[in-house]
Amino acid sequence: MSKFEFIMMFVSVVVAFAMAELLMGWGKLIRARRRVTRPGLLAGWSVWLLFIMTYHYMGFWEYQAYNFTKVTPMLLFLTAPIMMVLLTFVLTPEIRFNQSIDLEKHYFETKNWFFVMVIIFLILARASDPLLPDYADTWLRRMTGTILVSASVILLLFTDNRQIHYILMWFNLVYLTLVSSIIPVSGLTAF
Repeated sequence: MSKFEFIMMFVSVVVAFAMAELLMGWGKLIRARRRVTRPGLLAGWSVWLLFIMTYHYMGFWEYQAYNFTKVTPMLLFLTAPIMMVLLTFVLTPEIRFNQSIDLEKHYFETKNWFFVMVIIFLILARASDPLLPDYADTWLRRMTGTILVSASVILLLFTDNRQIHYILMWFNLVYLTLVSSIIPVSGLTAF
């Protein structure tokens, strides 16, 4: 087993935990579907988060070019997947037995936590890019999508306008779907 495979095994567990938490949250909501109302925003952003998890995981492949011999770069490499786990905790509501839940209300109660953590995640994912050998040639392309997504998310921090939240959610979903269908993955969030 190579050093990269060893590191990826560890990182894979963290990413799998984030994905499992998200899917378990979906499962709980599906089981409680008669007690759940207005799921649109939460469903859209959780699909977006699933896309991000998949995209991020595929982006790890590029890092096989880096020789991980120190703890600090490894921690830097690991912090974005850890943030994905925390994002799923914030996004997915806790459902109590026989409790009705308005998912849109939950979304607006937790949106600032969620979007601040999305911004932190994007920064952390970009922070490890300088470890890549082609970073000097590709940094602008790598930053373009991150800046676009960050700008839309920052706007959502400052508004409770339901329509704006739906528009930017759809923008982010469509953008990520198109980009991930056309552009090969490079780095951890080079969309």
